[in-house]
Parts: sequence; C-alpha cells; structure tokens
Amino acid sequence: MNGPDSRFANARVTNLRAAEMAEYLDGRLHMINYDESTFARSLLLASELYGMSHVAYECGLSSDAMRRQLSGTRPLYFDSVLGAMRALGIRLRIEVV
Repeated sequence: MNGPDSRFANARVTNLRAAEMAEYLDGRLHMINYDESTFARSLLLASELYGMSHVAYECGLSSDAMRRQLSGTRPLYFDSVLGAMRALGIRLRIEVV
C-alpha cells in the first residue's frame, strides 16, 4: 500500500501494538503477589517483542545492559522503566484505588 494512506495504516498498527502491550502490562500489574522482578520480566517480554535494540537505544543502554536490567540480573532503575515504556509507546499512569 503506497500513497498518503499507507502512513496512517502503519500508525494504526503501531498504536494497536502499543495498546496490546499496555493491556498486557496492566493486567500483569493487577495480579496478586506481583512484584518488581515479575514486572521487569513482563517489560522484558514486551521489549523483546517490540525490538530490544530500539528500546535499549531510547534508554541510552546497550541491548545486553537493558536485557540484564529487565531480567532481574541487575538492579532495575525507574528511569529505565520509564524509558522502556516510552519506547514502547505506552505510559505509566497513577490512579486512586
């Protein structure tokens, strides 16, 4: 598909992918006994599905360093979480419960 409509088709696919990742991560956050390492591994899976090199680049890290942080073998820094989420096209939101 070429022409002006092709860029909008790609935008919808990207937004759909981001929406699916956001739904997956949100669902995981609402699980009982959910902890930091489980969230990190969930974010790792989403990052690998999206493209670890892109996510790592957006965070200013190498793919290996990003993977180590998200796998739990290195400390997970909040700026890395926010950077990964930004690269994935999703946002962390705080709500009253």
